[in-house]
Amino acid sequence: MDMRQLRAFAKVYERRSFSRAAEDLALSQPTISAHVATLEQSIQVSLFDRLGRSILPTQAADILYGHCASIFASLDRAESEIRLLSNDVSGELKLGGSTIPANYLFPELLSRFSRRYPNVRISVTEGDSLDILDLISRGELCVGVVGAKDQSSELEFQTLVDDSLVVLAAPSFLSGRRPPFSVESIVKMPWVVRQPGSGTRLAVEQALEKAGCSPNELNVVSVVDGTEALLRFVRCGMGISVSSRLAAREYLQRGELTIVSIPELHFERSFFVVHHPMRHQFPVVRFFLEFVTESAETFDQTEEIQHHDEGDVFELVHPSVDCFIPSSTRLR
Repeated sequence: MDMRQLRAFAKVYERRSFSRAAEDLALSQPTISAHVATLEQSIQVSLFDRLGRSILPTQAADILYGHCASIFASLDRAESEIRLLSNDVSGELKLGGSTIPANYLFPELLSRFSRRYPNVRISVTEGDSLDILDLISRGELCVGVVGAKDQSSELEFQTLVDDSLVVLAAPSFLSGRRPPFSVESIVKMPWVVRQPGSGTRLAVEQALEKAGCSPNELNVVSVVDGTEALLRFVRCGMGISVSSRLAAREYLQRGELTIVSIPELHFERSFFVVHHPMRHQFPVVRFFLEFVTESAETFDQTEEIQHHDEGDVFELVHPSVDCFIPSSTRLR
């Protein structure tokens, strides 16, 4: 078998199309077809059933594709390790992140990593924390950054940065509602929440339980699938919610959202770097984990400065005030 033939076959198998496989591999469709036909002749078995314009893999194709994945992974590993002899860190780094890390931590973190190791190809998958952990467990992702731990899994978790979650509302939403607010009063207000499996939602549920309230008591009016959608819903006055201070930074600075101080609730969580310690680590993965450990110290220092600047308490004042956050405590 020829590697070019195997790569052409694997791409056709994944894309279920000769033309789309040709686009992905930057080859002509006749070339892809010829590679697959030659491969079928060499093993004397059909790999695809042609049904008009559609193609379906045969049982033989299913078996061959499983072996191809192992072959390609071994070759990539060999190439990465050989390049290390010349101090050239390269290869593909498959990362996963829950919403906050993927959108608010990865851009800066991966930009710095890419400048240090320019030959590394980085792909990022975004999902909720539980989905990312599942993909890492199955070996489809090398490393992830999530906001929730799974104590029952074999995965290894390392704290990257501590996060503060805050109760948020639009200033107009609080008009007519006089502080101070208790846990009992806010659970009756309309709530916008993240979908089940979200690290943020898990943190909210745990904090409510510690305060003596069941998450089922929340008056949920909307469940959304992303942090940005959640913030926009809250900004429009649909209800209150809890989100990362980092994600809400620009909305707070513009006075479109305000932080509601609830003394009984304490929202603290961490973001964790996670990988599977029993799976073979490509050199690029080892270097990334080392880089993250180094970066964690920088994140901690930044977080300490941020909390110092913001102060400890955000008290609500009279509801006629347009923005309830003093300028000295605005996020920077």
